[in-house]
Amino acid sequence: MTSTTELDRPITSPPAKSQGRRWVRRALIAAAVLAAAGVTTAATGATYVIAHSGNEPLPPGSTHTVNVYTVDDSISTTVPASERPGVVGRLIGMCDADTYYVEVDGGGYCVVLNGSLGEVDATGTDNGVELSPAEAAKVQGIVQRADEGGTDKTTRVVLGYDDGWAGMLKVADLTSGGPVHGSAID
Repeated sequence: MTSTTELDRPITSPPAKSQGRRWVRRALIAAAVLAAAGVTTAATGATYVIAHSGNEPLPPGSTHTVNVYTVDDSISTTVPASERPGVVGRLIGMCDADTYYVEVDGGGYCVVLNGSLGEVDATGTDNGVELSPAEAAKVQGIVQRADEGGTDKTTRVVLGYDDGWAGMLKVADLTSGGPVHGSAID
């Protein structure tokens, strides 16, 4: 049985937790959640950049349907060799949000693309892509329609497939009348 003198004694239990500790705990949890989201985003992006195979050339001898994009030379830029990105540079975005970094024939470029403007069939070669005369004429028609009303004429065309780039063609080569050869995009 409890005596009344024990009931009259001061309470010696610890005081209730202050709001300050709860704020610190919540801040730590929020910081941990943000850090986890950042790590997840970085890992996903790195996986995409490292594993992305769309910039591999078309397999030699095989024909694929590719998308045609024109290069907007007025706002595309050349990237000096000393400033070319590695995997990290590609992950964080070497170029602006509306440009793509590509390497063609040893040069690096930030290209702005218009399109997809149509589809043609391209054949993979050891050094890039090849268009038959009929397909080259289709691309030439696509370029002419894209250039209508503009003052700047298209000089380069990018062929895309599987969410990547199959090759780059010079528009001047499209008028040769024979098969047209384009460079691989690395």
